[in-house]
Amino acid sequence: MKAALVHPLGRLVMVAAMLMALTLESKGQETDFSPYARFGLGTDQGILNPALAGMAGITTVTGNSSAINADQPASAAGLTHPTFQASIHSETIGLIEGDQKARAFTGGPGQLGLVVKQPRSRSALSFGMTPLSSKAFSIQRIVEDSLLGSIAETYSGSGGMARGYLGLATGWRGKGWVDAGSADSVLVSMRGLDAGFQVDHWFGDAIQTSRLDIADLSFRDVQSVTSMRNRATGFVLGVEAFQVLKAKYSSSQEFEGSWVLRGGATWSPERTLQTDWKRLVESTLILNGVATSLDTSSYSELTIEGVVPMAWSAGGSLQWDGPQGERLALFFDHHAQAWSSANSSLPHLMSGSGLWGDARRSALGLTWQRGRSANRTIQPLWRSGFSWGHLPVVLDMDGDDEGDPLQEWRASLGLTMPMQGSRSASQFHIGMDFGQRHTINPELHTESTLRFQIGVSLTPFVKNLWLTPRLYD
Repeated sequence: MKAALVHPLGRLVMVAAMLMALTLESKGQETDFSPYARFGLGTDQGILNPALAGMAGITTVTGNSSAINADQPASAAGLTHPTFQASIHSETIGLIEGDQKARAFTGGPGQLGLVVKQPRSRSALSFGMTPLSSKAFSIQRIVEDSLLGSIAETYSGSGGMARGYLGLATGWRGKGWVDAGSADSVLVSMRGLDAGFQVDHWFGDAIQTSRLDIADLSFRDVQSVTSMRNRATGFVLGVEAFQVLKAKYSSSQEFEGSWVLRGGATWSPERTLQTDWKRLVESTLILNGVATSLDTSSYSELTIEGVVPMAWSAGGSLQWDGPQGERLALFFDHHAQAWSSANSSLPHLMSGSGLWGDARRSALGLTWQRGRSANRTIQPLWRSGFSWGHLPVVLDMDGDDEGDPLQEWRASLGLTMPMQGSRSASQFHIGMDFGQRHTINPELHTESTLRFQIGVSLTPFVKNLWLTPRLYD
């Protein structure tokens, strides 16, 4: 670590004493009010895909042949058409620690992706970009100190992490004959397997600013700005498979119903994360109504390397389809990543009273669709879900290296409907979810979140296929 001292050391000693007094008065907290500030990569944004967010994070088994799933490389092979997808989201967060409360607002673009494939092809090329984490927050609290008086703490952030990816997927189908009445049969796809490989690159700059504003003008204020520019390259493997358990056709070869079992898994090995870490600490004083810098300390290290642990997921679904287009499907997903191993290699990204902890999440999802009617041939597809698990943050308020894991639960609801006036299979997606992040002792830390997402999946008209040369007589 390299330090550059600009002004006399005695003034920094005064600043350090002020910080120590504030720490003791703030119930043992060392630096920051929220895991939004402690998590050096930024706060995990979860699934920013409205076509999937309505199922509380079900990603291992897609269950949708018209939505891009950037978290499952194999899903591109199952898309029916070339597809472009984009979305936006907004979120509000309420923070509570003891008797201190604050509220933060964030939002921005969601997943952006494109899948390219030829008609009736089982292979597909996918690429796009999706946010991973965000430092977009601004929170404040007031602390009363016996020596310094009233102190306003402000924590704000900008930037975060994003993931760009390029993937290739291919699939295989096994056909079989299904009886249609007593004297005929129908040839259908009875089983299938899709596999995908995806290369991705993490990048972004997570910037955090902390300010201590002492109401008494005779004391100096303190401002700290930390920048963590991160980058990492790795790959993800994924597979999806399905098996038709039962299919029924009438004697006139009309579909009457089926049961389908699906399963899937993803795996990503360890990857090296490089961070350009910089920090600027300065004391300021109000002179003629203007905050003037008096003492400045800068710390920088060109590159710090650490290891992001391996991640895996597995899931499955059971789906029923009816003769009029009715659909009912149940999903289960489990994700895991041993972030506790990062305490030795990534401690610089977990500042304050925080430690890295093992992350895991389980989710249940449900989709349902009504059958066709005289007024509407394609009905909206509804989704709902519930997830629970542990985030990769452990709050160590007592400094005993054990701490309290930050837990999370989320409930969600979503809707997919065809775009009005479009002759293609383009769709409009709406998703919302709400939940809570908390420790075992809810008075230690609680975050309540509410998020809305909207997006579109655009596909070409059958007579105007994208990236396909036109043929003329």
